[in-house]
Amino acid sequence: MKLNKIFSLLLVFFMSVVLAQPVQAKDKGQDAYNAGNYELALKIWSKEIVKYERRNKVEQCPYYTKAGIAAFKLGKMDLAQKYLEAARYSVSKNETTYNLLAQIYHKIDNLSKEIDALEYYVKNYPNGKNIINNRDRLFLTYVESENWDQGLKLWPNILSDVKTNPEYQTGLLKIYIGLNMDKEAFPLAEDLVKKDRKNIPALQFLGQYYFWLAENSYQAENKAYAANRTNAQYAHLLKVYKVITVNFKKSLDYFQPLYNLKPSAKVAVYLGDVYARLSDKKNADYYHQMAKKLK
Repeated sequence: MKLNKIFSLLLVFFMSVVLAQPVQAKDKGQDAYNAGNYELALKIWSKEIVKYERRNKVEQCPYYTKAGIAAFKLGKMDLAQKYLEAARYSVSKNETTYNLLAQIYHKIDNLSKEIDALEYYVKNYPNGKNIINNRDRLFLTYVESENWDQGLKLWPNILSDVKTNPEYQTGLLKIYIGLNMDKEAFPLAEDLVKKDRKNIPALQFLGQYYFWLAENSYQAENKAYAANRTNAQYAHLLKVYKVITVNFKKSLDYFQPLYNLKPSAKVAVYLGDVYARLSDKKNADYYHQMAKKLK
């Protein structure tokens, strides 16, 4: 009986010592981190991670995110990425894991992985402390990756003060254009150009909008006159030509500054075609030649 009691006491003592070790190591790492000694904290947590990995208990390791944060603070991005990616499959996973991963992927220009991290954060941490910034950034990544449908779906969740930001409005314009939503794109493009005459997407949209409005009408009216060459039809053609000319000139108001800002073969072709319709052979020839050189 006495031996059993001694054995029980020894067992309790042994277990308390074993269980106390991780806690003690964790406290030391946290103390070092709180004191701003990220190097020491990283060293302590890295050693603890090795212990868990040797025992094949990665999922139970509580240190991956902590070590990733410390490495991030030290500017050791490769190591931070390694630990934070491992954290996704462990008990240490939290909103900071994905917040920092998104930042790292942005720094290394890995857009697809950045989107994955942001999507996970927005979906799983809707009340997270970084939800606003990450949701806003996710919208911009959708625009950058041309995921138009996802961007349009996310837009209503963007806060009103951000929606008035030209960068986000330009992103929305690109979405409208990508989804062929010209009715929605037109007033937005006009508003953007009023605010900034150097807004390239808005200038390009409006230039093309007025060009095709004029060109389609030009083609249709000439086809109608060719099929019915009467005096009345000719009079109608001359009347419509005035409107067509106005719209061709409007397209110039956007294509010309666009070309000055960013010369390209595509815009040069448009300019050459507009001047040709306006019977300005000199400018038409010039821009058609420029289009060939810019290809």
